[in-house]
Amino acid sequence: MNEIQDLITGLEGKMKGLQADKEVFIRAQGMDIEAEKLRDEAQKINDEVADLKKQVSGLQEKKAAAIGPVVAGMSKAMNAFLPQGSAELKIEEDGTFSICWGEVPYPGLSGGEKVMFDAALAKALGATVLCVEAAETDEANLQALLKKYEASDIEQVIVSTCHSDILGGNPLAEKGWEVTIL
Repeated sequence: MNEIQDLITGLEGKMKGLQADKEVFIRAQGMDIEAEKLRDEAQKINDEVADLKKQVSGLQEKKAAAIGPVVAGMSKAMNAFLPQGSAELKIEEDGTFSICWGEVPYPGLSGGEKVMFDAALAKALGATVLCVEAAETDEANLQALLKKYEASDIEQVIVSTCHSDILGGNPLAEKGWEVTIL
């Protein structure tokens, strides 16, 4: 009888183990169902993101088409006023806008280059009065810049520079410019 009791006790233990396995299996099935729902939700989100990316791409194309003529006109106007090189205003693939002198982005320009570039940008934007701090501009570029001013419809130019020989010889005064040396 002890043997039968031992068998019954052993079978009861196995039944408890199987019952625990059954519960784990049922939970695992529930987790699989939940995981499938989450995969479906993730796919919907991925589809929405793909649709939004298409919309953004379309908007970037519209933006480029809308401001493209303005950018081209600004570049042309700046190039007419730059003593050398060419200004490039670009709409990048990601929709951002960059300003370059040739291939050099604006932040990479030297101080003297920025002086000339800024003056050309101001002129392209319709400025009739320019104030130029030209200490970082070399003598040759400053002379070229002043020649561009002279040939334009700029009404007044205020230049601060350490190149007194350019202004001190008064070649500009002979052409009607008022030169004041401080």
